[in-house]
Amino acid sequence: MDSEGAVSCRLNDLRNESAEAAPVFVHSTENLGAIDYERLVHIGQVPTRDISHDWYNGQVWLAFPKVKQLINTLHVQDAVKCAEQPGRLPANGRSRLRDALTLFDESGALLLTTEWSLCNALLQHDWRSLLLDQRGNWDARAKVLLLGHGLLDSMSKAHKGLCAKVVPVQVPSLDIELPELQRLLLFVVEQLRAPGNLSPLPVMGVPGWFRDSERPGFYDDSSVYRAKPTRGISSSHERLAFIWDGSTLTPGKCVGQSLPEFQGEESPDSSEHGAG
Repeated sequence: MDSEGAVSCRLNDLRNESAEAAPVFVHSTENLGAIDYERLVHIGQVPTRDISHDWYNGQVWLAFPKVKQLINTLHVQDAVKCAEQPGRLPANGRSRLRDALTLFDESGALLLTTEWSLCNALLQHDWRSLLLDQRGNWDARAKVLLLGHGLLDSMSKAHKGLCAKVVPVQVPSLDIELPELQRLLLFVVEQLRAPGNLSPLPVMGVPGWFRDSERPGFYDDSSVYRAKPTRGISSSHERLAFIWDGSTLTPGKCVGQSLPEFQGEESPDSSEHGAG
């Protein structure tokens, strides 16, 4: 892919082959501001540079177009709302909701597991229970689904501190087809309110992903595998965790965890979220 516009061209070829079309990928050489980018996406044009970061962004669009459309629509809606209430935004110009959406879009993942104990282990930063105990049975107990295109781009040069921002979900089976995964993701994105809703997971520690994790003492680095913070935060910023039965999502309760107010069990209708 050496020619100018090669990334957008290839993504559009894949888009045309897809049964569920994403917006058009438009070649760009600009580093657009966040909201300018989102407004272009909202009218059906995804600015795409000839870099690997934007290639992975396109791959996620092709796999989960309704999820990406929802994230974009929430960005635009929240920016309009905040513009009507000037003086209430932090220095970076984004609300807490938009910070959460950005983190999930760039570094987001789901921990899917058939065992609630693993959801609880992630929320409590119990790394031994999550990543070491019964390590040999990990593939039968859990999987991590990466959605963040920035994180996907970083995986080829992963370092020990590279983290996904994760929502854990207990599921009846790990064998979930793509349409159901998209429905589940739509539910989860609808519940995001602030960055504190997301749990960190150092991706090099996921069993089977990197050979380094097989080395003795790998998980003993407390600068990476940190204890759960004990500072008090408001309930609206608490970590999210859910139980999915294949059609509805319910909040899960874990030890010492008060969860945010749940916003409902009906799946969002993506047709109501605009074309972006």
